[in-house]
Order: sequence, then C-alpha cells, then structure tokens
Amino acid sequence: MKQFHTWTTRAAAGALMAVLFAGTVGAQGARTPAQLSLADALKLAEQRSEALKIAEAALKRAQGQRYQSRAQFLPQLNGTAGYQRTLESQFQAISRSAGSSSSGSGGSSGGSGSGSDSSSSGDLAGSPLAKVVAAPSTVTLGLQFSQNLFTAGKLKAANKAADAAERAARAGVNTARAQLVIDVAQAYYNAVAMDRMAAIADSTLAQAERALAQTTLARQVGTSAEFDLLRARVTRDNARPQVIAARANRDVALLHLRQLLGLPLAGPMVLTTPVRDDLTSEQAMAMTSASVLSAPVTLPTDGAVTPDTSVERRAAVRQAADALEAQRYALRAANWQRLPSIQITSSYQRFGYPREGTFLPNSFAQFYPNWTATMGFSFPIWTSGRLLGEKMVAQANYAEAQQRLQQAREGAELDARVAVNQYEQAQAAYAASVGTDEQAAKAYAIAEVRYKEGISTQLELDQSRTQLQQARINRVMAARDFELARLRLALLSDLPISGAPAAGATGGMR
Repeated sequence: MKQFHTWTTRAAAGALMAVLFAGTVGAQGARTPAQLSLADALKLAEQRSEALKIAEAALKRAQGQRYQSRAQFLPQLNGTAGYQRTLESQFQAISRSAGSSSSGSGGSSGGSGSGSDSSSSGDLAGSPLAKVVAAPSTVTLGLQFSQNLFTAGKLKAANKAADAAERAARAGVNTARAQLVIDVAQAYYNAVAMDRMAAIADSTLAQAERALAQTTLARQVGTSAEFDLLRARVTRDNARPQVIAARANRDVALLHLRQLLGLPLAGPMVLTTPVRDDLTSEQAMAMTSASVLSAPVTLPTDGAVTPDTSVERRAAVRQAADALEAQRYALRAANWQRLPSIQITSSYQRFGYPREGTFLPNSFAQFYPNWTATMGFSFPIWTSGRLLGEKMVAQANYAEAQQRLQQAREGAELDARVAVNQYEQAQAAYAASVGTDEQAAKAYAIAEVRYKEGISTQLELDQSRTQLQQARINRVMAARDFELARLRLALLSDLPISGAPAAGATGGMR
C-alpha cells in the first residue's frame, strides 16, 4: 500500500490537537464550533491508535533482530583492558626464597660447589622470567577477533527468518494503518449520516406542523372535518419522538468518534467532510467495480491508490509466503546439522608489569606482546536424539507454513470476491435510492399542493410524507455504505483477511 503520511504527520497532528477545541475569545466568551475533516480525524487517530503503535514497535524489533542476525556473518572485534594486583602467589614466595638463599650462602661458604649453587639461586631471583611471574601488578591490553567461516546453513537460515520477519512486520504496519483508515472513516461517516438523519427528522416534523396548520385553518373555516384535524395532530406528535431519537443517535455517533480520536467528549464540533451524495442514478450505476479497480481512488488522506484484488498482493498472503521461506531455510539448516562448524579466532594482547609503587609502565615499549590465532572445528558425535528431534520440528514447521500459505490464499480469494460483491451491492442500492428519493420528493410536493387545494385527503399526504422520509433515510444510509465499500475495495490489499488468524513470520524458529 502506498504510504499515506509523511514525516510531518506527527507535527501537523500535534498542531491540530492544540487548536482543534480552542474557543474564540470574544466579549461574551462565545465558543466557536471546532471543524473536523476526515483527513484531520485520520491524523489524530494515528497519534492515538494502540494497534498502529504496536505494529510500529514490532517493525522496529524486527529491524533490530535483522541487524543482530546479519552481524553473525561479519567479523567481530572486541577490545579488552585489565589491571591485576597479586596479593600472594607461589612465584613470589619462590623468588623471595631464592633471593634469601643466595645472600646467605655467599657470606659463609668458600667452596667452589657452594659458590656455584649461590650463583644459580641469584640468577633465578634476578631473572626477567621471575620478575614476570612474580610481578605484583599486571596491566593487560588486548583485541579479540572472531569470524564464522562455515555454520552448516544455520546463519543463513537465521538471516532469512529475520528478513521474513521484517517484511511481515512492515506489512503489519501497513495493515494496521489501512484498518485504522477503515475504522475512522466508518465512525466519521456514521456520525455524518446520523447528523443527516436528524436533519431529515427535523424536516419531517416541520412538514407535519405545516400540514397541521393548514388543517387547523381549514377546520376553522369549516372546510375540514374534526377527524382530519385529529389525524394531523397525531401525525405531528408522532414525529416528535423520531426527532428526539435521531438527535440522540447523532450525539452518540459523535461521542463514539470523539472517543476513537481521543478528543474531549464535550464541546461543539462540525464535521466538514460530507458523505459523497452528489451523483445521479445514472452516474452511480456507471461506477462499476471494473471501473473502480482500473483507476486510482482518492483517499481521505489526500493520497491516491489503485485498488488491487490479486491474491498474491494481499498482506496476509505475503506474510505467509515469507514465513514459508524462513521455514524452508530452517529445514535446510536442520538437515545440515551434522556438518562441522568452522570458526577462526585471534587474540592480540600486550602485558605490562609496572614497578612497585607505580600504576602503569613508563612507556608502551614495556608492554610485551602476545598474539595467537586459532581455527576451530565443531561437529556433533552423539546427541541422544536431539538432532533428530530438531529435524522433526523443522519438518513440521515447514509443513504448517505450507498449509498456512494455502489457507491465506484461499481466504484472500474469498475476501476479494466478497469485497467486490459488497461494492456492487452498495452501488446498486445507492443508485436505486437516488431515483427513489427524487420521485418521493416530487410525489410529496404534488400531494401537498393537492391537499392545500382540497382535492386530496390527509391520509394521502401522510403516506407521501412517510415515503419521502423513508426514501431520504435510505439514500443517506446507501451513500454511507457505498463510500465505505469503495474505500474498503481501494485498501483491500493491505486489509486483514476477514476471519483469518494472523500468520507468524517465524513461527517455530529456534
């Protein structure tokens, strides 16, 4: 799905939150109704949506795991530094013993043999090796290098799984955003429709009151029966509860929209994006599903996207395909586990032995080098069935991923057909409601003139008014359903499959 928002979305939404419910500072402190468009509502919802934030966190985690997995292919270099103070050691004791033995023998013995032993003891105590092993302090600087040369497919499997997880997480973000658009648009258009329904109820009440006034006047001049006057009053009184119910439904719809957007529940608000209801019956019938699928659809976020109902482009199918690829490499790694793993390591160290009373040697030249390189082989000999168990698990995970992919494809195909069918149904209902509304309005105008001229009955007028009210209600609801069906068809490729479980990208990976 094409990205709906730019990096300025958060700043714009924050500014919108700051000014959305600001009151006008006037002499009387009057409050100006806040204006809210559908695009503004989507920006606010993106800031509040827990589902979108969870999906973005999952994407960030998947990106971090991909970095971790990729790093295992590359060399690793670590530095070390240490200071060791020896409190007591056998080498210090030997060195002191050799030094004291040498001084004692030199003062009392005059023979050649004793002189030779004394010389040997003195050489041992003053030798450079004795100064190293018996040094009271040791400073160590080092570098540790390691590189995997061959891992029997384990690292490649881990990298493929990490790549699949990142792609699945990115698709999850698009899915969460598309679902958010649908949810907010549904709540917004429902509030707009309920406001229109309240206006229809008010209009119906006004028509009933006008008819009652005409009947009352006719009764006063003696051209209308008392029965007609009673019917007109009952019709007017029956319209009042409908007005109350319509206004209550409008308020509830607005409260639901405010709650969804995280806005204060109190305060006036005007919805500025109307439900698209400016088409004639012929124009509505011309908007077939084929024409919608072949042209870009303008989204509430001022973007445009071309609907795509292909099975392989559905987000759930792409996620399942990524999971299957990850399990394929995991199975390959399980089959190669008996092959040896090869790793090369190298350690470079410099040892310094500071004199007593100092913390560090006087110069870097007094740090003595030690450099080693190692190539290691590791392979299993006897694992008591562990390798067989891991292979069985990998085979089961691969088989499960295959079935989940097939399940996702079947669900996506069915969901696409249902979405197209719902669009065509909503389109036909809207086209029919447009024609019916126009005819009902014309019929009521004629009935009102006929009743005013005394050539029609109260019953005929009431029936025409009821038909007009129902036709208007049907048109409003059909227009709302048509707009939502068109939007759902446009975002279908990123929407979750209805009733399908979420597929994990790396289920069963170890």
